[in-house]
Amino acid sequence: MRQRAALKYTWALAFSVLFTVFASAQESLENYHTNFSVGGGFTVPTAEAGSNLNTGWNIDIRGGLNITHNLLADLDFTYNQWGLTRSALASFGQPNGHADVWALTFDPIFKLAPAHSSVKPYVIAGAGLYHRGLQVSHPANVTTVFCDPFFGVCFPTVVSVDQVAASFSTYRPGFNVGGGLEFGLGSHGIKVFTEARYHQMLVNHGPDMKFVPVTFGFRW
Repeated sequence: MRQRAALKYTWALAFSVLFTVFASAQESLENYHTNFSVGGGFTVPTAEAGSNLNTGWNIDIRGGLNITHNLLADLDFTYNQWGLTRSALASFGQPNGHADVWALTFDPIFKLAPAHSSVKPYVIAGAGLYHRGLQVSHPANVTTVFCDPFFGVCFPTVVSVDQVAASFSTYRPGFNVGGGLEFGLGSHGIKVFTEARYHQMLVNHGPDMKFVPVTFGFRW
């Protein structure tokens, strides 16, 4: 119940901000512009996830509408992957494994500096759909058929593969909140940014999935 209430409050806050801006904005719709950004970085698992996952990596793709110079209404896709710790692998009895989470969320962004500023701090918060996956595997030798294109003959051979021993996936709601810095590059509208966000995926059984991706990228 606590997590569901937090998710409802996040959505309520996002829609309240958007309603306030639409009601008070002096710009017309034809003056609105779109934005797009792409980035990547490292992801730190927190809480219970920190005991089972190593520091991982992330990619982020985002785009949307500039409601005003200071408010963006964006749709965000992020993908995060981690390797399992030795203790986690030992509990599965397998030598290899990884976990991942991707999320598709609605994320309003509010910039905390004037439009002419070359450095703009901002805050971001949103909610949406999260997918969590887990896969453990071990090396194995399998027999396959290899065909030589020069001689035109095929014959059986043994190759090493990473064989999946078990896998798991689930879809759940979640939310995120964070902030960053945006730096202008010249007069062509290209910017670089760095940001950190706290993500929490709400689950039915066990602890929620919590992690903090730190992302660096470009925005247009």
